[in-house]
Amino acid sequence: MDILRFYLNGNLREIEFSAKDSPSLSCSVLHYLRTYEKLTGTKEVCGRGDCGACTVIVACKDAVSGREKRVSVDSCLMRLPQLHGKHLLTIEAPDQYLDIGPVKEAFLRERASQCGFCSPGMVLSTYIHVKNQLPFKREDIQRSLSGNLCRCTGYQAIMDAALSLEKCPEAPGQNELPLSFPETGNKLLLFEQDELVYVVPSSLQEFYRARKTWPAARIAAGFTGSCMDYKSSVIDISRIPELTEVNVTDSHITIGAACNFETMKQVMGPAFPYMMPYLDEFASLQVRNQATLGGNIADGSPVGDTMPLCLSHDSVCIVTGPRGTRRIEARLFTTGYRQVALRPGELIQAVEFPRPDTDTFYFAHKQARRRNMDISSVSFAARINLRGKTCRDIRLAYGGMAAVPARALNAERFLKGKVFSLNNCRKASALLEKDFSPLSDIRGSATYRMDVAKNMLLLLFESYKGNHD
Repeated sequence: MDILRFYLNGNLREIEFSAKDSPSLSCSVLHYLRTYEKLTGTKEVCGRGDCGACTVIVACKDAVSGREKRVSVDSCLMRLPQLHGKHLLTIEAPDQYLDIGPVKEAFLRERASQCGFCSPGMVLSTYIHVKNQLPFKREDIQRSLSGNLCRCTGYQAIMDAALSLEKCPEAPGQNELPLSFPETGNKLLLFEQDELVYVVPSSLQEFYRARKTWPAARIAAGFTGSCMDYKSSVIDISRIPELTEVNVTDSHITIGAACNFETMKQVMGPAFPYMMPYLDEFASLQVRNQATLGGNIADGSPVGDTMPLCLSHDSVCIVTGPRGTRRIEARLFTTGYRQVALRPGELIQAVEFPRPDTDTFYFAHKQARRRNMDISSVSFAARINLRGKTCRDIRLAYGGMAAVPARALNAERFLKGKVFSLNNCRKASALLEKDFSPLSDIRGSATYRMDVAKNMLLLLFESYKGNHD
């Protein structure tokens, strides 16, 4: 059995889960900080990754360059064993490891803190924006702060504080010492407590053996979904190299299933700029730093935001298991409500996206009650191949309209071979009633969903027209 090793604010921590009074294997980083370390600057509000009050900074060594990499995460969505080999920094960290003095001074100067409960998370999100050298533009700062909610202000003072750092003579993060990281080795990790285990394979072969030994264990990588809700054994696949590889060729872009959504943005953005704003609305920055492409697809959710993208691109899910590797077209992967085409012992290894053809237009839109950090009522992704003004080929993919994300086949057949015009899009939108019979739930009635889906098709045309006038 292994011992969990990580650094906390410059100090090494070693946890043996079999020891008396040790944290549980399912303990969140948030609970550990507040209960076991008494570091109460990290606040607890929602416990679901919705508010950002529990934001912390997690640093690790980049597997390729060996350089230190820092990201912001929601500590309520991170299990304690995920910290193995990393360095955790909280709002209480010494300045030599977390140089946030200029950010705190800016918040004081602009009176950006009222009750102060959200301020630690706000300060750390602002710090990571500056530390990672993101643009000092209002929309970019809003994007970095979208995962931090404040119930006292209208955010203007917070925005002013963040924007003021552009002219700060001493930027945050300039005076920091290099962080220490414990040696982890390249082997399977096994943390054990009572009858539960937390297993971290370092290769696919180790995963196959672990899956055979603990068949009831939940498979997880980012833990932003339902995995935080269960006290169960876990096989953590986030450190398997084959699942984090990215391969870019002239014909395809292949993204490992354990890659998070920020990685997906960086890889897909240059080839598919339309994805950037869509993925930004997928969740907050803290969640995108943890949530994985494979986890979102394997969940089989009818409103999964990435499956409509996969359907519109004719993507292929590459799955692997003890008997070898299979390729499953995205349209065949989700087989029913929260059911997917994985066989026992298999997992998604990567998703393959074909490169865009010439004369191809892409579009995606997410409709939710909140712009960021909310489950979609309806999600939509489209691809149109045009010859002149005639629609040569088309994909219209929707989430939230059926038990599975699906294409609007009747609307596609109508538009194919016709002039791509507003009038034809209106006619095609009427056919969506033949393609889908949505249900009513807390996120929208069936009528609302159908109206939104029809309007998305019209919005597709308006977006195309705006880009080609």
